[in-house]
Amino acid sequence: MMQRRTNRERPAGAGSAGLPSSGVEARAGEMFVRSAGSGLLLPDRLAMPRTPSGVEWHVVRGTWGDVYGEDPSWDDVTSRLSGYGLGQVLATLGGVSAILNSSAPVEGQRRIIAKLFEFPDQVGRDFQAWWDREKPGGLTDFPLFFTEPQVVAAAKIALLACPPVTQTRASSLDPLGESLLMIGDLLDREDAGDLPSVIGTPADRIPWLRYLVTNGLFNASDNLAHALARTHDLYLTDRPELRDEPGHIDLPRRFRETTGLDPELAWTLGACLFGTWRTVDPKSDRPPGPLSLEAFSSSFRLTKQEADAFADYLFTDAAAARTQLRDRGVGPDALRVYDPLPLANKPLIRLEGRVYCPSVRLLRWKLTSGLHHAFLAPETTRASDRQAYLTYTGRVFENYVERLLRRALPLSGKRFVGERELRQSAGNGEVCDGVILDGDSVVLVEAKATLFPLAVRADGDFDTLQSKAGDIFADAAEQFDGTVAAIEAGALRDAIQPERVSRYLPLVVTLDTLPITPFFYEIVEEAVAARGALRHAKAQPLQAVAVSELELLEASISEGGNLGDLLVERAANGTYRDDYLKNYLLRRAGRGALRSNPHLVERYRKLVNDGVELLRARTRGDSSGGLDPE
Repeated sequence: MMQRRTNRERPAGAGSAGLPSSGVEARAGEMFVRSAGSGLLLPDRLAMPRTPSGVEWHVVRGTWGDVYGEDPSWDDVTSRLSGYGLGQVLATLGGVSAILNSSAPVEGQRRIIAKLFEFPDQVGRDFQAWWDREKPGGLTDFPLFFTEPQVVAAAKIALLACPPVTQTRASSLDPLGESLLMIGDLLDREDAGDLPSVIGTPADRIPWLRYLVTNGLFNASDNLAHALARTHDLYLTDRPELRDEPGHIDLPRRFRETTGLDPELAWTLGACLFGTWRTVDPKSDRPPGPLSLEAFSSSFRLTKQEADAFADYLFTDAAAARTQLRDRGVGPDALRVYDPLPLANKPLIRLEGRVYCPSVRLLRWKLTSGLHHAFLAPETTRASDRQAYLTYTGRVFENYVERLLRRALPLSGKRFVGERELRQSAGNGEVCDGVILDGDSVVLVEAKATLFPLAVRADGDFDTLQSKAGDIFADAAEQFDGTVAAIEAGALRDAIQPERVSRYLPLVVTLDTLPITPFFYEIVEEAVAARGALRHAKAQPLQAVAVSELELLEASISEGGNLGDLLVERAANGTYRDDYLKNYLLRRAGRGALRSNPHLVERYRKLVNDGVELLRARTRGDSSGGLDPE
């Protein structure tokens, strides 16, 4: 069993069997400065991450069973964790998560070992001895023993098993460290125990798809500054060019009505909390610790209504979280680590007047892509309002992608023709969201804001995944076909001469980060083929990129980079087409290919400046002015 686990190289983005590299993002201390009045970290108006994005790597993960040859059980884990008070476990897990989210992978592992074990050198030697014996051929990087899925699983188990107290009940963290390693074995059994070693039939791919999709969605990485700026643009901004469209929604107003919070205050305080818990003292490897609710409210002079609304937005009581976990079936037979509820929806845990953040990754998700769900809460919205919101945000995302391309393409001498112009020329036929005219190539662009539902994220449900692939990609393929037909019929001759077009390159841009794997592309191809789409002789294979990846190309495109050539090269190699675009860019041109998006960087800086001024105004009168840059 040990041989089977350790000799299998884990797929990119794998969760319980792997972890995306977090080493290419700057530490939080480079983005935040400390407020003396609150102890929180405020976004720094000048400093920016030095590199643009995390990368999905193939990695091996070691477990307790690998190193020590034992097969741990749920009882082995709970017996260790129950010796601690819940507050001590949650605070320690928050420190481990902060290290994972602010350190290069191997360095982070060393820091976690030093944090958790009384004799870290001996533990390190145990790990190294196992690795020297069992290292798969061709791999040189040291394996990961601690990953974010283990942290989330440990938080869930602690909420169920630990006494709900804040005081320290044990001085040694060794049992907690051992429990994290053991959770790795439990996750392997639950997550990867039924993976077939040979893919001989279509049915064999279903367990692999379940495994890759849940892991890939959980571990999707993104540039922090890009994500925060994009979130504000998509969910907290009322786009003036969309106000006259049918179905327009004033999103800042809707957010305020739904949450009771001012959108700018919510964004800024959320960024402060994230910066605080993501930062670990490099000398002691200790996180800032639990937050006092009273101190938090008084530091920023929140009214009772604001404090209550913000608490309801991000916090959940430990007792309520325990009840929800039991209701969702978490227990010895099901860790359900990729089920985002309840911890992703409300990632901050309240206990005896203190607030804990056991998973920095889940807090980040809540403040970025998770903001979408604030508009869908059944307690504060009607079904008709939720449907109207989903329809409108699809248009908002189309507008976001169009603005990105319109910024970049004119600077490179290429032209973007948007949906409105296409529809005016094509009449009533289906068209895509836009086309890029690139020599004898036409890049067909369709933006899809559809997000994978809980059944896919938590359980990798194959039927739902297959259905969503149809919703996203088969629908897009039919829109591409309509656009090709209009061009070939000469309906767009003023812009595009069909006889000069040698190829059409269909590109779907998704808001969600897709679990790009060969198995996933097989589902996409089957859905497209079932509709009889993309059969034109000039049509190339459909490709997909997440918007976070397209953002990385904006600087390159604006300087003359050729998107059409990039897509042709990628499609020509099945391995590259079936991989994340950013991985392909790295292999093609090295780290210089992943460049910060200048527009999002500027937007992030403006948001930071505005946020700092907002907090300065609220804390004015404090002798420090609310800011004490370190």
